[in-house]
Amino acid sequence: MAVTWDSFYPYIQPHVPGCPEIVIQSHLQEAAAEYIGRSELWRFDIENDFTSKNTPDYEIDVPANAVLENVLVLYLNGQPLKRVTDRHFSLPNTTGNASPSHYTIYQDTQIRFFPTPDKKYTFSGVGTLKPSLAATGVEDFIFETHGRSIACGAIYKLTSVPGKEWTNPEAAMYYKGEFYRHMDEAKGRDTRRVNLRVMAQGFDKASVRRGM
Repeated sequence: MAVTWDSFYPYIQPHVPGCPEIVIQSHLQEAAAEYIGRSELWRFDIENDFTSKNTPDYEIDVPANAVLENVLVLYLNGQPLKRVTDRHFSLPNTTGNASPSHYTIYQDTQIRFFPTPDKKYTFSGVGTLKPSLAATGVEDFIFETHGRSIACGAIYKLTSVPGKEWTNPEAAMYYKGEFYRHMDEAKGRDTRRVNLRVMAQGFDKASVRRGM
């Protein structure tokens, strides 16, 4: 990550006097994950991969210290697939083996195709990410554009903690409103031109699969 969590502290510490940095960081991580995930501003290319016969599920490789939040669009041999929820999946002509027409996110890390692929197909798409619990910060473009908004979320969460010297219900209400307002505005921006971000740093798929 290009910008570490301590870069946010000047925006947060004046509002929570006496709060330990380790506590600030934990609430900041929570706020960042919520903001980035809900706003869908951290996007990445799901690079070309291939299906295999009789295999419905495929792991989606994501950068280190990131978690798959959503899949915005998925293509099979260049054609867009329809998104469904597998728990409520009851469409006809989706069982057995055939060319997939639908997909769902399975166990938060995989794509499941319906019907099960009957041969090799190429799939790709665009997904969104959020920081994992192991993340040490955020991408620089996120900090530059959304850093203060994410800090509002950390302040809201910290001042909501009861019985501390930095507890402040009035501040919590104010910063909660600012946090969710900015988050909704970020999600509603025209992302086709400015926020369709592909992960800047490369990663080795083979290394990810081996857990390296």
